[in-house]
Amino acid sequence: MPVKKPDRKADVVARDLLEQITHGSIAVGAILPTEGELAESYQVNRSVVRESIKLLEVHKLVEPVRRRGTKVLDPFASLSPEVLRAMLRTRGTIDLAFLESLLELRAALDVLICGWAAERRKKSDLDAIEKQIEVMRTLAADGDAYTDATFELGLLFAKATHNPVAVMLSHWNRSVAEDLPHVFGVARAASGPHLDGLAMLLDRMRARDVEQVRTLITTFHEWASPRILAAAALANGEPLSRVKKELR
Repeated sequence: MPVKKPDRKADVVARDLLEQITHGSIAVGAILPTEGELAESYQVNRSVVRESIKLLEVHKLVEPVRRRGTKVLDPFASLSPEVLRAMLRTRGTIDLAFLESLLELRAALDVLICGWAAERRKKSDLDAIEKQIEVMRTLAADGDAYTDATFELGLLFAKATHNPVAVMLSHWNRSVAEDLPHVFGVARAASGPHLDGLAMLLDRMRARDVEQVRTLITTFHEWASPRILAAAALANGEPLSRVKKELR
């Protein structure tokens, strides 16, 4: 396993400011402290602060205002996965209400994208999906590799729509879900029923049975979303008895 490189100082400062902005500790419309003030606060030099501010600009969280300084923007106007990941966590715990909102949107988009894939797919798309499912069968004993393979499969479904924005959304979804593998992974665990369900989905795509594909995806999310929320609640330290009650 590759050794993770230590975070750069600029990344650490940018991440802290990003979390303060997304959680409202730094208000929208506020002007950030000066470079000098931030450098002193974080015990870094000004070049580190400048780089951190540039990173926040990339995430559309701040903008320079002439003669005023750096203005804080509305985090809800940012489409950055980094911002959404920060919103999913509040003081070290997972925001269950925000996660539920994300799952609702993911389910709707998944139904739409897979329906389009069934309608627009080409033979090459079907062949690639079938090959990926076979790869997944060989990874059933390796949970992490299997989860990675499911993300790749999702990307192939998105590509089968021949809609470039769908492909972008697939990458966006992966970048968000990978931050909480122990939570999202409960719906992607290697199992016979999961693989059988994928084979059924592929069969319905071959038949261009759009409505049945949408029904299968809807049913999956109706099963998966409560379990993802339960896994998040357990990660937050909520009692197992309460989590089981919510799953009934």
